[in-house]
Amino acid sequence: MKALALLWIGLAAWLGAQPAFAQAQPMPVDVLHWWTSTSERRAANQLSLYLAANGVQWRDAAIPGGGGMAAVKVLKSRVLMGDPPDVAQLIGTTLTEWADVGLVLPLNTVAARQRWAQNMFPTVMELVSYQGDVIAAPLGIHRINTLLYNRRVFARLGLLPPKTWAEFELVARKLLAQGIKPLAWSDEPWQIATVFESVLLGEAGPALYRELIVQRKSSAWLDPRVERALTRLRWLRSIQGETPREQNWTDAARELLQGSVGMMVMGDWAKGELMAWGASPGKDFGCVVVPGTDNMHLYSIDTLAMLVNVRHREATQEKVAELVSSLPAQLAYNRIKGSVPVHRDADVSSLDSCARDSWDTFADPRSARVPSLAHRMAADESIKDAVAQTLWRYLTDARMEPSEAQRRLAAVIRAPSAER
Repeated sequence: MKALALLWIGLAAWLGAQPAFAQAQPMPVDVLHWWTSTSERRAANQLSLYLAANGVQWRDAAIPGGGGMAAVKVLKSRVLMGDPPDVAQLIGTTLTEWADVGLVLPLNTVAARQRWAQNMFPTVMELVSYQGDVIAAPLGIHRINTLLYNRRVFARLGLLPPKTWAEFELVARKLLAQGIKPLAWSDEPWQIATVFESVLLGEAGPALYRELIVQRKSSAWLDPRVERALTRLRWLRSIQGETPREQNWTDAARELLQGSVGMMVMGDWAKGELMAWGASPGKDFGCVVVPGTDNMHLYSIDTLAMLVNVRHREATQEKVAELVSSLPAQLAYNRIKGSVPVHRDADVSSLDSCARDSWDTFADPRSARVPSLAHRMAADESIKDAVAQTLWRYLTDARMEPSEAQRRLAAVIRAPSAER
């Protein structure tokens, strides 16, 4: 927060020194984001085309790097230099931190005009609202607790997608017997955290998950169900039959498509990537939920924030928010990205079966919707990174017992408001 405050002080000083000028005609908008894989790039291009058809030019500022860490660093640097982008991909708690120091343009007028509160899911509106203001345009909802599998491999071996961990272990043994790695794996910390939170949700259930991740009660991390999740995580890493390594999630998805790997636990953006490479859901690959997470939706929501800057493009920024949050743009973007629209009145019949299940689960009031820690929905950058690093150390140090990892996680997750 101190760093963001310094960013705001520098920007405010520069804003005060600049002469105001009228915007005579629509201007291009500089958009900073981290959508750089094949499917992400195509989804961003779809938004760009939609904006262009409506008189707005998308000027791309894509920053490569898994999880968006590099993009956030570049964003901070640009603000310090007095050159913030007009639009930035800011999500979850990172978004509210930037709004807290006045760096984000409120979108109340757009939200009221388009009836966002009536047309979008309440969970989505809660995420993009802060201190009475709407602070970002929501784009799509990703499901993190997704288990992808190679349908051709499963059909050839007579396997069914596992619904329980016992079935998962049986499938893993049969895949190994055929020389196929059961599960795509990377030792990259954010990917470890992505797998862990899905396993944790299944082992802990949504009530304990909220205590652990949302309320951040450090004592809850000593629960035996957390130990089971950590033990399961270590087993998942061990079944590869070789020393795991760090690799891009797109490389892991490629292994799944090629059939050298049978399954993959990853957010449904991996599904979008498979489709961008020409694979078809229901034919080349399938998706189910991670064992133990039926009727649960572990979510991450894409959002674009309009940033305060010296170019005085508020009218154009509001138009961007209005366009990207419209239902036609939502359907076009999410169909490629792998996610689902934020509109609860959307007709999702044109989406693939995996997306329809995701949307139906999120929309069902009987289902459990819980925010992702690994993807900034439930904790700030420092806590997210500390949890990911702790999990990485636990997995790469065979001497560390699950109980020790629990104690370390309890220490790093502790929040000032916890245990009250």
